[in-house]
Amino acid sequence: MGVVINTNISSITASRILSENRADLEKAMERLASGKRINSANDDAAGMAVAAKMRADIRSLNQAVRNTNDAISLVNTYDGAAAEIESILIRMRELAVQANNGTYEAADRTNANYEYSALKNEIKRITDVSAFNRTVLTTSAVASTGVSFYVGADVAKSGNTVIFMGATAAASAGLDFNGESNSASLANGSTLKNILDQASAQAAITALDSAVYSLAAKRSEAGALVNRLEHTVSNLMNVSQRLQEAVSGIEDADYAAESAALARGMVLAQAGTAMLAQANQAPNFILALLRS
Repeated sequence: MGVVINTNISSITASRILSENRADLEKAMERLASGKRINSANDDAAGMAVAAKMRADIRSLNQAVRNTNDAISLVNTYDGAAAEIESILIRMRELAVQANNGTYEAADRTNANYEYSALKNEIKRITDVSAFNRTVLTTSAVASTGVSFYVGADVAKSGNTVIFMGATAAASAGLDFNGESNSASLANGSTLKNILDQASAQAAITALDSAVYSLAAKRSEAGALVNRLEHTVSNLMNVSQRLQEAVSGIEDADYAAESAALARGMVLAQAGTAMLAQANQAPNFILALLRS
């Protein structure tokens, strides 16, 4: 190659290589500072798109976990109300058995009926006020349509909706809102109106047996649903964890590798700067040649 002064090829080459090394050094610094391997789309366009989709799924799955935990709380609220009604029904049956005894006079049965009526009214009160997030769980609307829980993240997949058919606690027990016998649920159509005489007490015992059995069945359904939803939560949390692991592999910076790249980049930047300085001194050789 000829000795020229207008174009310093060595300086241009050193400058180009130095620029590339500094770009690599700055990239390593950026990744170490942010903790991310992908800080802009040009770092990894395909990886960024995949990670964005996974982040959306992760956020939705975490919300689905909260949805499911809320569903568990709702069903447990229903079961708590049903448990209290069950306890009341058992006490009412005890009073009916007591009133059915021939050793009691009419006045005795009247006294027993005071508590019986009060308990019947309490069933109605519990039915009217048992609510979760201001949604009364024992309304006829809830009983007919159920409560829908969304426990997934992808609407394209079936099975992400779980429905709890929360029949009214009183209706589940074979009772209507007035605490009377629900003839549709009780084969004999007997009533729970009072225990003022032995005949009424006997009818009440039969009705209360059916009520307790019906309510126990509904509580079993609620308990089974809670067990199912607990497994749903566990699975959702597992899927969310695995997706977060995948996103980490795509986006997060490997500090060991980036630290090595930083050290390499700093050495090359210093060496490149020195070589550029040397290359810029090359034209001085031409002056020496002219002076000779």
